[in-house]
Amino acid sequence: MRKIIQLALIVLCSIMFSSCFETVEEINLNSDGSGRMILTLNVSQSKAKVASLMKLKTVNGYKVPSQQEIVAELNKTAAALRNMPGISNVKTTNDFSNYIFTVSFDFKEVSNINTASTKILQQYKIPAYNIARYQYNKAAKTFIKTYQLNPETKKQYMDLKQEDKEVFKNALYTSVYRFDAPVKAQTNKEAKLSGSKKAVMFRTAITNIVNYGTSVNNTIILQ
Repeated sequence: MRKIIQLALIVLCSIMFSSCFETVEEINLNSDGSGRMILTLNVSQSKAKVASLMKLKTVNGYKVPSQQEIVAELNKTAAALRNMPGISNVKTTNDFSNYIFTVSFDFKEVSNINTASTKILQQYKIPAYNIARYQYNKAAKTFIKTYQLNPETKKQYMDLKQEDKEVFKNALYTSVYRFDAPVKAQTNKEAKLSGSKKAVMFRTAITNIVNYGTSVNNTIILQ
């Protein structure tokens, strides 16, 4: 039941039993369609609670991973990404003092993100409908993100035990897209444009997406 955490962060999010975390998706896009993607799971606001939970074997019936197991999952994802066409400069970070984890990589073109995401979801046996899609039209200078909430995702969330739903109580999803050129127009009214007009940020509670269908979609037209 996860769409928000791309790639390995899907796994990390599901095992960090804290009601306060943020997932951040960043894309730095060049005018030729290449760029870099950074995916972050930030549990720093609940680091004391997580540190205590990490000492347990299970929580709510789920196995609590060791630091070594978390690093192994990050490395597994990084290894898979390195074998994908159009993907390079793959890096991971793990900060167990603040519980902040990242996976980042360069892509030759935006479509490489879609291929990479699909293969990683397959690796973790996560249904493909839990994935966002990205497009970039160089001629029209238009970047598009689309995601349609699948009814099965909401059903799986509603079927969770109340204590498991608490994991998502104050959880946030943030996206930040940066460009070489200023933004001329965008379609998501909830997204904020930076002062330089070269970056767009969107933030919402994860429960808003699952419960109320808050749209993370955006079509961004550059000058």
